[in-house]
Amino acid sequence: MKPLNPLILVGAALLDLILGDPQYPLHPVRLIGHATHWGEKACRGLPLSPRLQGMALVLGVQTLVVGSTLALLSLAQGIHPWVRYALETYLAYSALAGGALWREVEGILDLAKDNRLPEARKRLSWLVSRDTESMAEGEIFIAATETLAENTSDGVIGPLFYLAIGGVPLAMAYKAADTMDSMVGYKTPRYIHLGWAAARLDDLMNLIPARLTVLFMAFSARLLGFSGVKRVLEAARRWGTLHPSPNSGYPEAAMAGALGIRLGGPCHYFGQPVDRPWMGEGDPPDASAVKRGLILSRVTFLLAILAVLTLHTR
Repeated sequence: MKPLNPLILVGAALLDLILGDPQYPLHPVRLIGHATHWGEKACRGLPLSPRLQGMALVLGVQTLVVGSTLALLSLAQGIHPWVRYALETYLAYSALAGGALWREVEGILDLAKDNRLPEARKRLSWLVSRDTESMAEGEIFIAATETLAENTSDGVIGPLFYLAIGGVPLAMAYKAADTMDSMVGYKTPRYIHLGWAAARLDDLMNLIPARLTVLFMAFSARLLGFSGVKRVLEAARRWGTLHPSPNSGYPEAAMAGALGIRLGGPCHYFGQPVDRPWMGEGDPPDASAVKRGLILSRVTFLLAILAVLTLHTR
C-alpha cells in the first residue's frame, strides 16, 4: 500500500465539502455494513466461543474489504490509469464523512432552534447511540456537539490519516473497522463478547487520529480566535481520559476547551442512566456554541488537508 496521490486527495476533499455523503444502495460504507450484517449471521453459527466468532467476523470483513478494493484498483489500472485515478478519487471521497457530518449537525441545530424538538431528537438518533427520545433542548446541543467532536476524528481526520499513509486500501480498512464497531461494538448482552474484536480494532486504529485531531483542533481554534493552543491541549490532557472510550474523550475535551464550554454529564444508553463526568469549564453548549463548533470542525479538516499536502510536496 502506498500514500495517495495529492491531487486525488484534493479531489476527494472537494467532493466531500461540496456534495457531502449522499446515500445510495451501492455506497461503499453501506456495502461494508451489509457484509458485517451477513458476516455476523454466518459467524454466530460457527462452533466457536462468541469472542472467537467476533474475531472471525473482523478477519472476514477486513479481508473482503481490502481484497476487493485492491482487485478493483488493479482492474481499473488494467483498463486505463485515468480510470484508476477516478476510482481512487471516488473511494477516497467515500471514506471521508465531513460533509455529511456538518449537514446533519446543522439540520439538528436548525430543528432545535425552531422548537421542533421531536424531529431534532429523531435526526440526532441517526448520529449517536445514546437514547434521544426524551432529550431537552440543552441535552440535544450537548449530544450534537459531542458527536461533532468525536466524528471530526472518526469521520474526517481518521480517514484522512490512513489515506495519507496507505492510500485507498488502508482507508477502506479503517472504514470497515469503524463500521463494524458502530454495528456490533456495544457492551450489551448480545454484543459484549462477539463485538469485542471489532471494538478493540476500532480503538487501535483511532489511537493516532484522535490525538492528531486534538493537535489540529488546537491550532484551528487559535486561527479562529476561539482559544489558545495551550488551553485546548491542556483541556484534552485534563479531561480526555474521563470518557469511557480510550479515544473519543480527547477530541471532545479539545472542543470543550476550544469553545469554553462543558460537555458530558448524565445521559441514557439503551434505557439505562449513565452518569458521565463533565469535561471542560463554562456552561453547556447553546446554539451559538454548536455553530462555532461547526466552524472549528471544518477548519480542522482544512488545516489537516494542508498539512498532508505540505508533507507530500517535500
